[in-house]
Amino acid sequence: MVSTPIIALALAAVIPSIDTTPRTLRAEISQQDVRRHVEILCSPEFGGRLTLQPGEMMAARYLAGEFARFGLQEGRHRGYIHRFDITVNSRHKATGNTLILIGKDGQQKELTVGRDFHAMVGSKDGTLIEAPLVWVGWGTDEDYAKVKAEGKIVVGYRGTPTGRQDLNRTSAQKAKQNGAIGIIYVGGIDGQKDLARPTRRHGVPADLGLVAVNVSQSFMRDLTGVDFETARKSGLSARELPITAKKQTAMEPHRGQGLNVIGTLPGNDPVLKDEVIIIGAHYDHLGYGEVGSRNGNEIIHPGADDNASGVAGVLELAEYFASTKSNKRTIIFQLYSGEEVGLVGAFAYARDFAAELPKVTAMLNMDMIGRVRDGNVIVYGASTSREWNDVLSKAGVPGIKLNGNNDVMAGSDHFPFAQRQVPVLFFHSGLTPEYHTEKDTVDTLNFPDMIKVIEAVKLTAKELDNRPKLAWNPDAQIRPRGGQQRQVRLGLTPDMSSSGGQGVLVQGVAHDSPAAIAGVRAGDRVIELAGRKITSMEDLQAAFGLMRAGTATKITVIRNGQTLTFDITPA
Repeated sequence: MVSTPIIALALAAVIPSIDTTPRTLRAEISQQDVRRHVEILCSPEFGGRLTLQPGEMMAARYLAGEFARFGLQEGRHRGYIHRFDITVNSRHKATGNTLILIGKDGQQKELTVGRDFHAMVGSKDGTLIEAPLVWVGWGTDEDYAKVKAEGKIVVGYRGTPTGRQDLNRTSAQKAKQNGAIGIIYVGGIDGQKDLARPTRRHGVPADLGLVAVNVSQSFMRDLTGVDFETARKSGLSARELPITAKKQTAMEPHRGQGLNVIGTLPGNDPVLKDEVIIIGAHYDHLGYGEVGSRNGNEIIHPGADDNASGVAGVLELAEYFASTKSNKRTIIFQLYSGEEVGLVGAFAYARDFAAELPKVTAMLNMDMIGRVRDGNVIVYGASTSREWNDVLSKAGVPGIKLNGNNDVMAGSDHFPFAQRQVPVLFFHSGLTPEYHTEKDTVDTLNFPDMIKVIEAVKLTAKELDNRPKLAWNPDAQIRPRGGQQRQVRLGLTPDMSSSGGQGVLVQGVAHDSPAAIAGVRAGDRVIELAGRKITSMEDLQAAFGLMRAGTATKITVIRNGQTLTFDITPA
């Protein structure tokens, strides 16, 4: 077992803000402790907690240290860590990435991969090219009319002048159409890092066969004398550059081991201790927006609501039950990695410990419990046992309403357990405009109501502990992963706490999405879509199943008391 002092000292050395002072375990849910956990997980040192990145590994050490402080047992997970194989994005191969810039005087400057330049996902690997450089700026037709790009390497800005973050595709296609054999992107635009992280979103289409790299603005400024930040705002005419480049790229999948953090509190009943209650949440997030970012900004996505809030809930409940030792059944507290890239950690646990799942009476999942509005909390999975409605009726907390929902949504870590016939509940306070953006920050959380949600989960666990093992409902409403409802995109963010009434509130609308183009705005309330009346999230999901990408349909909303109908073409 890793001792608490060793973990505390190691963390204090790299993250001075962490309070490592030993504390007496508390038998109550503490808003102070909840905020402390969230602030630590969202600190810049953790870098957005993307799976396989150093920040997520630091988070795992912190969480394991907390489990050790609570006195939880490691079980079969040495150091509280359950490891699993996972692939997240791409990375540079150890060899094969070369970029040499040769000036007019013949002097050569060799750039260092990872510092001066990055190879881009989709670049043609293993081909060494050498050619003159031509500057094309944003790569418009007017730019290309001023230079001859055939057989050369074009240099331009990453992104687009309209601020859309994922359209290197357009500029790369334009370079290919004009005969270029390679492309160099200089820096990034507002909200982007100077060097693009190697992800598909910020890469180029692989079928173009271009050798593509991203070079830092500061390096190109020193080499050419051009201030690209100023030039981007004032315009820099397309021109030939007195430089030749020799470059080659080599990328590979970024494979490694994800880290689920798991602690066990044995039950105190001689018979029931062999049965299990799982309380879980995912602790990974989007890093610098490398995966799943809704706006593509390459700055830290702190993930306060998603899902430092749920992690804080698990930690508080672990401390509560460890201090009271009131549990008859064994409780396993689970914090998953790899959720944001496909529930990989939860699937790995359910796979690796499948033989033990029949002992589990239920799995309680907290994912995004920090933004409760009007006291409403949606609780998915109520159809997985016919007893859930009775259980929830005994878990009431003044000031919040637990809205049971029969659907077993495929978007969080309860899903692999439901697939294996374990009754589940998924506590969720709804999506917001800040979801999956860099604006999901600590200051946006509703801590008083978040404490009430954690109390409700605590009461749910206690009720489960004091009744016979739940029976699985064979008629559970499990939505298949990647089902028909996911085949189209509108670009609107609904309020998932909508449980019935007049339509579904639109929390946000993505820039240049089908919804934005149609005229839908944040604050609208959708009352009809694709010919279906909308009174709840279930109706909205059903309407998605009626639509086809590229085929126009109608969407009707209420805006400031006025009913408006728009044509909308799903993507």
